[in-house]
Amino acid sequence: MLKRLFASRKRPYVTGINPPERVSVSLSGCQLELTLPVHYRSDGFEADLEPTDIPDIYQSNVYNYGHPEPQPFSYAFCIRRNWEYFGPIWRGRCLGGTSFHASSLRIDCLPKGMSCFNPEHLEQVILRYLYDIGPGMPDRRKQVAPVNWRVEEKQGNLWVLFESHNLLDPSKEEEGGDANFETYAVTAIDDGYLLFLTFDNYGYLPVSEAVENINKVRDLVCGSIHWTLSDTLAARKEAVLQQYPNATISSQRDPEPWVYPTKWRYGNSEKGESEFVIEEPGSPEPEFKI
Repeated sequence: MLKRLFASRKRPYVTGINPPERVSVSLSGCQLELTLPVHYRSDGFEADLEPTDIPDIYQSNVYNYGHPEPQPFSYAFCIRRNWEYFGPIWRGRCLGGTSFHASSLRIDCLPKGMSCFNPEHLEQVILRYLYDIGPGMPDRRKQVAPVNWRVEEKQGNLWVLFESHNLLDPSKEEEGGDANFETYAVTAIDDGYLLFLTFDNYGYLPVSEAVENINKVRDLVCGSIHWTLSDTLAARKEAVLQQYPNATISSQRDPEPWVYPTKWRYGNSEKGESEFVIEEPGSPEPEFKI
């Protein structure tokens, strides 16, 4: 209660964090344990998905819901919950919030012969993903990515943490939507599958304070992760690493200098067109290299 009483923009109160909740899920025999803030939404809505096992990540019917056409990346969610950030107690509504998702991400665009257990291939998958939610989605606000690229090892497994931020105009004053950003933590489950943790954040001004404070909770969550592959997939990982003993991943990366399409329109599905028809393209999508 005291933390709520003395909350501010510099030190916001985080709902559900005192105490947090230790949760676990199983994905095809792999075990994820992590500590999360208890779900909270000021509008009263319950969590979209309480921790739920995915007995078989290879079943196609748990992916691609609602998509009229195949996607490069498909999600099967196992956790979806929210928490919020509050400032001064006299300000009734929240400053911002986080929508957290844990999922199995199936990479349908990955060429045969590549594996997410290979660090070099994993890096390529992440860049392709960021391209697809960046220049590949021209109806969204322009993004800067990857930001704050970080590589960690947890229980002998390679993890990559990175962010995608809105492109800001330094000549303009900050606006509310400027502080909306996504952060990610990912690791390989199998050759074409990732454990994909997403923090979809809407922040407040100033942007730098929002990002700093929101990421403190991200770091608490990611610091609590305990991830164990099944015996079968652990053996597959070792086989891939033996096949590519010299494969490495970048320890740091600057944002990609991608150029967005300058002219595009929404496609007509009745004519067999894709979601976006690019008439004046920008940067091409990154190519996979085996």
